[in-house]
Amino acid sequence: MKKLFFLVMILCSKAVIAQNCSQFVNNANGKKLTYVSQDAKGKQQMTAVYTTTKKDATTVSVHAEINDKNGKTIGNGDSEMICTGNTIKVDMKSFVPAASMKGNMQVSGEAKYLTYPTDMKAGQTLDDGSVTIDMGSGGAQLANLQMDIKNRKVEQAETISTNAGSFDCLKISYDGTTKMKMMGIGIPFNFHVVEWYSPKLGRFVKSETYKGEKLMGTMTLDAIN
Repeated sequence: MKKLFFLVMILCSKAVIAQNCSQFVNNANGKKLTYVSQDAKGKQQMTAVYTTTKKDATTVSVHAEINDKNGKTIGNGDSEMICTGNTIKVDMKSFVPAASMKGNMQVSGEAKYLTYPTDMKAGQTLDDGSVTIDMGSGGAQLANLQMDIKNRKVEQAETISTNAGSFDCLKISYDGTTKMKMMGIGIPFNFHVVEWYSPKLGRFVKSETYKGEKLMGTMTLDAIN
């Protein structure tokens, strides 16, 4: 009887996971999210367009296109978002700073994921992440970017309104370090990020990047098509 009970519980758990992931993947499928990057004074610097496509029952493929302020494409890359039922895993290639994308750069590398639990709450500490990314142009590797994200913490729940609409978000803060290596030489850059993450979208609606206490720039969701 106990074995039958546990078997039923396992099957029900798997059914809930499948349903939750199906909802997430179907909601993300076919969406085009446009972000606007601004400097500390509010002047537009770049735009980033993320096009999402359903890959399978738990995975969404994401193609990113980075454009300068004049609309010229200066970089692109592909990544994934994966639903496991209790977490959304976001490929860290999608965290490449837009300012690094110059000269029609392509982003590639082994997939490493940053996790966002579906039951996040204020005060919760999240897992760190680390990834090495290859950046090239025309098939030639030009640079290597090492990125580390740590001290991730859920601050509080907030509703954020942008040109794309109003979103129920979780305010998350973290520290990051990037080191761009060219010919084996690289200088680390330390920064602090505050982002407003939308569980429905599986990505942030707004983010602010700081150097120390000084605001360096923002990324804001501007449109969903």
